[in-house]
Amino acid sequence: MSSPGRDSGAEKVRVGLGPPMEVSELPAPPPFTFSNFLKMIGVSAILLSVSIGSGEWLLGPAAVIQYGPQLLWIVTVACVLQTVFNLESQRYTLYTGEPVMVGLMRLAPGRWLWGPIWILLTVVSIGPGWALSSATALAAMALGRMPGQEDKAWVVGLGIAAMVLVMLVVSFGQRVERTLARVSTVAIAFIFLSLLVFNIWLVPGEWWGKIAAGFFNFGYLPSAQGGTVDWILLGGFAAYAASGGIFNMATSNWMRDRGWGMGSQVGYIPTLVGGHRIEVAETGKVFRITEDNLRRFRAWMRYAGWEQWTLYFVGCLVGMYMSVLLAAGLIPQGTQVDGWAVAARQAEAVAQYLGGFGWYWVLFIGFWVLWGTQLNATDAAVRHLTDLLWSLGPSFRRLAQNDIRRIYYLILAVVTLWLAYLFVVGTPLGLVLLVSNAAGLVFVVGGLMVLWLNSTLLPKELQPGLLTRILMLALVVFYGFFVWKAIQAALGG
Repeated sequence: MSSPGRDSGAEKVRVGLGPPMEVSELPAPPPFTFSNFLKMIGVSAILLSVSIGSGEWLLGPAAVIQYGPQLLWIVTVACVLQTVFNLESQRYTLYTGEPVMVGLMRLAPGRWLWGPIWILLTVVSIGPGWALSSATALAAMALGRMPGQEDKAWVVGLGIAAMVLVMLVVSFGQRVERTLARVSTVAIAFIFLSLLVFNIWLVPGEWWGKIAAGFFNFGYLPSAQGGTVDWILLGGFAAYAASGGIFNMATSNWMRDRGWGMGSQVGYIPTLVGGHRIEVAETGKVFRITEDNLRRFRAWMRYAGWEQWTLYFVGCLVGMYMSVLLAAGLIPQGTQVDGWAVAARQAEAVAQYLGGFGWYWVLFIGFWVLWGTQLNATDAAVRHLTDLLWSLGPSFRRLAQNDIRRIYYLILAVVTLWLAYLFVVGTPLGLVLLVSNAAGLVFVVGGLMVLWLNSTLLPKELQPGLLTRILMLALVVFYGFFVWKAIQAALGG
């Protein structure tokens, strides 16, 4: 059996730079019904699990407690712009079957410039802060109190165990994407239900309106009130208000593996245990522009749009609302969040009302929130690196004996060792702030490049409309502001 894309007699077209793509048939999605829509959900569940993490559980509460709920307008803007960015990343994949980051290699001057740049951006965007933060929750459960610097050995040991658990989870099943979707769905249901119960039970009524109003207080920045502003915290908060940079771009990778659009024609990344070797195409595949194919493409985009705007967009807003509501309603305004006790701060506040029961429950929520983020964020980074290496040239494919799993799990092992080293030299909040501000830079660079990609390499009939282009430029300006302020702060003003 020949692998996809190797039939020299097949019709091929050139899409930008790089190898030409084979012309194939665009599969039709199932008829758009509510039941079919529910069956199609998967990509947004994974991405939402990333979102309900450091942004909602760590940076959002930290920023709002220090500067007030008026900052939450940043979340509203971020959720709108990141949802548009997700859909533009998916637009390219629906047409070609290639992940969008691989598509960026087709822009001039080519992969030998953009490849190293995006490998670097991916590496600096992944860190162990989520696993280490989740480990503080586990350490607090074991110690019966919030861990401090003297408990670093506990936290580091549990953090490494959390990373080993990440490796185990992505090694079993059939498709890595399917395993992530199932774990993420269970985690999201538990987290949302638990937060709803605690907020109804504990948070005073006046806070519900105060927090909600903050999402519409557009333009407020604490610099207008004078004093010192932690722009590194605010930059990370803006980037992780929904997902964060390379994780948004991974929606296209997960879409490919889920078989949406032309993704079904190019293969997917199988698991190490339970999966079997899959012939993954060396390049993407495209379809002819016909009336029938255009209808099918619009139907696929409709599924993507519904999934993004209902589950992802609404889920990000509600997740931030409920997480910040619990923190702001129970923790005094102006409280400084400690670098080692960050994941246990909310549990300490709840324990004042509910005792040990509340302490352990909230810590368990915090563990699931942050470990789930580490799980999906690690997969997203490893997946980007795997797909980039797979597409950069035949030497990598020969080295892996044309089995993409060999590249995926080798990179996963190397990344895990690198993150284990970072456990020792960093603190949970410090590591999260580092990678979250890198995510802002990814939005600036990626926003421009994805807009360039879809506006020049896609057929005219499939290109984004004027409003989408304006919103993509707004994304670049929005995150460019926070990146610039964070750089100024890092350099001492």
